[in-house]
Amino acid sequence: MKRIAYLLMAAVVLFVVGCSSGPKEKKSDVKVAAAPEYQIIDHKTRDFGGTVPDWVTKSATELESSPKYKEFYVFVDDQIGKDLEGLKLWARGFSIGSQIARIVSTRVEDKFTGAAAGDRNALETYMEQVVKSVAAAQYSGARVEEDFWVKRRKVSDKSEDYRYLFLVTVPRKQIDDAIGRALKDADQAAKPTPDKQTAINRVKESFDKGL
Repeated sequence: MKRIAYLLMAAVVLFVVGCSSGPKEKKSDVKVAAAPEYQIIDHKTRDFGGTVPDWVTKSATELESSPKYKEFYVFVDDQIGKDLEGLKLWARGFSIGSQIARIVSTRVEDKFTGAAAGDRNALETYMEQVVKSVAAAQYSGARVEEDFWVKRRKVSDKSEDYRYLFLVTVPRKQIDDAIGRALKDADQAAKPTPDKQTAINRVKESFDKGL
């Protein structure tokens, strides 16, 4: 009888040891979803079925590749504030021309950075001239296509605000022509060395594919 008890005890001990010494899950393997920073508590179309426009959730590149916007460059701008009516008043005075010029010049500068790679320092003056030129250009075809707002509550402190978004389109030809003129003017003033010309040509080729 004692022998059976000893055997049972040994089996229990082995079972406990085996469980405690088995493979353990590493902390680094555990996937923890990040908690959202904001909760959406209201938005523009909530009373009409809750549909959110696709331009709110898609990137400019995705929108520009769609048939609807294939002839346009698409820009999304937004403002954040506590007062929705105040944001709407701001929107009525929204200067499309100056805002678009700023956004276009930023995208042109980003394009230079990607295309010039290690030649950025050599092309600094050339790039500045092109960016300055497109920033001064007039984009009369720019227009606000749609707007959308959301009311948000910050999870950490329960404060609330509104985010007001604009979808702005500009005919692709207008911006491409402005960039073409800017590159041509910069070429005339550059007087580049052969190496610098190679870098300039690489940048110009990247603009052939658009922004």
